[in-house]
Amino acid sequence: MELFQNFISILIILSSISFNLSAENFSLIFPFITIEKEEPELTTLYNDTITNEIIKNIIINELFIKLEVGTPPQKLNLRISVNSNDFFISKSDAILENNYPKKQSNFYFDLSKSSTFQYSPNKKGQIFFSHTHESETVIDNMNFYSTEKSNNQKNINNFEFFLAHKVNGPNHGIVGLKNYPYVEKRDDFFSSLKKYNLIKNKIWYIVFDHKNKNGTLIMGNYPHFDNNIIKIEKYKLFDLNHFEKIYSVVSNEKWDTTWGINFNKIYLENKTNESFYEILNKNENNKNVILNPNYGVIIGSHSFKYIFEKTFLNKFLDNKICFQPHLYFTRNYEQKSFYYYYCKADYIEQMRKEFNTIKFEHKEFKLNFTLDFDDLYIRKKNFIFLRIIFDESNPNWIFGSPFFSKYTFIFDSDSKEIGFYSPNINNNILGENFNKNEKGNSTLKIFLHVLLGIVLIVVGIIVGKKLFGLKRKLRANELEEKFEYKPEEKQIQMY
Repeated sequence: MELFQNFISILIILSSISFNLSAENFSLIFPFITIEKEEPELTTLYNDTITNEIIKNIIINELFIKLEVGTPPQKLNLRISVNSNDFFISKSDAILENNYPKKQSNFYFDLSKSSTFQYSPNKKGQIFFSHTHESETVIDNMNFYSTEKSNNQKNINNFEFFLAHKVNGPNHGIVGLKNYPYVEKRDDFFSSLKKYNLIKNKIWYIVFDHKNKNGTLIMGNYPHFDNNIIKIEKYKLFDLNHFEKIYSVVSNEKWDTTWGINFNKIYLENKTNESFYEILNKNENNKNVILNPNYGVIIGSHSFKYIFEKTFLNKFLDNKICFQPHLYFTRNYEQKSFYYYYCKADYIEQMRKEFNTIKFEHKEFKLNFTLDFDDLYIRKKNFIFLRIIFDESNPNWIFGSPFFSKYTFIFDSDSKEIGFYSPNINNNILGENFNKNEKGNSTLKIFLHVLLGIVLIVVGIIVGKKLFGLKRKLRANELEEKFEYKPEEKQIQMY
C-alpha cells in the first residue's frame, strides 16, 4: 500500500512539472490598432502644407495595444515603442504639455472608477522621474489574453505599474519592448509579465493584418514552441528547422538602443535584361538597416537616393508627374528632415511597370528580401505617396511597417537576438545551429513525457494486480463459505 502511495506521489509531481513545461507553449496576444490623425484633402498640386501633413501622418506609424485595467475593466490605448523600455499609464487628470494636448480616445485611467485600485503600500509617496513622465507606483487588476485555448483569459489581481500624474511629450501611455537590465527602480513590461508568471521569455513579434494597418503583438514565446498558433499560409514556416537567429547589430554605438541587421549585398533590378546588379558595394554603412515598425515608411540611405532617382524617378520628376517636397518637423524634441515624393495616380500603372525591385541579400537567413512597387506606395484619392523617403543625415536604412507587414521577425529582448524563418534554412535539430537552451528544454520535455508514461504504466499494473488479487480472494472466500454452510451444494459442485 505504501509503495502504491509513493507511485501516486511521483505521478502528481511529474504531472505538475509536465504541466508547467507545457504552460510555456502559449503566448500573450495584444491586438493593436493604428490611430491616424485627420488630414486635409489634397485636391491641387504644389500645396506643400497639405502634402507635408499627409506624409507626416504616414511616417509616424503609431501602434496602440488595448490594456484592460481596473474593476470594471477600462480599455486603455498604450503606444507600442520597440526601442524603449518604459511602461506607464497616465491618469485621467494628468498634467500634459500644451504642444501635446489630451487625446480624445481611451488613453487615460480614471482611478475613481475602479473599485480595486490602490497605491502600492511599500512605495507609497515615492515619485519616479524620467524625461517623459512623473509617476507613482500603484496596484490594480489587469486582464490579459493568450493563445491558450482552454484558458485564454488571464485575470491578474494586484498588478503593479506606474501611473503618471505629469507627462512630457506625445506619449501619454507606453509599452516599451526593449530591455535595459541596468535600469533600476522600475520594471519594464517584460519584467512585470514575468513577475506574474504570464510569460517565460522576453520574446516578441508583430503580425500585421492584410491591410497593413492593424494586427497583433505576440509576446513570451517563439512561434515554433506555441502549439496553439495556427500555422497556415506564410506562417507554415514557423518551424524550428527553418529558424535562425543573429545578434542585433547596427553599429558599435547603437546596438543597445536600436534593433538592426546588416545585409551582405544590395541589388537593384535591371528591367532591360531582367537581371539584378549590385549597388552600394563600397560602404558597409549603406547596408546597415534599423528595424522599427513605429515608422510607416522605408527610409533609404542617402547614398541610395541618387541611385533611386537616376534609375527610376527622374523621368517622372522632369515630366511633372511626381514631385519632391522637403519636410521639416519636430518629433520627441528632435528635428526631422526628409525628402519625399508624391505623384499623380493616373500614372500608377506606368510607374509599377518601370519600378526596379530592390533586393537585400542576407546570408545567415539564406534569403533575398525584396521591396517592390506595391510595397512602397499608398493612395490618397487622385495622388499616390511613395513610402520610401530619404534622410540625408542618416547613413543607415530604416525599415518600417512596409517591411514588417511583408516579413515576420522574432525579437529576443534578453539576448538581443533577431530570429527569422526562411524556406532555405533547413537545420537538423541535433545540428550545430540548434540553440542549446531550446535543445535542452525540448529534450527535458520528451524525457518527462516518457517518464510520465512509464510511471502511468507501472501504476496501472499495480492497481490492476491489486484489483485482480482482491477479486480472486473474494471468490475463494465464497467457496469456503459454501463448504461450511451448504455441504450438499458443495458436494454437488465437487462432483
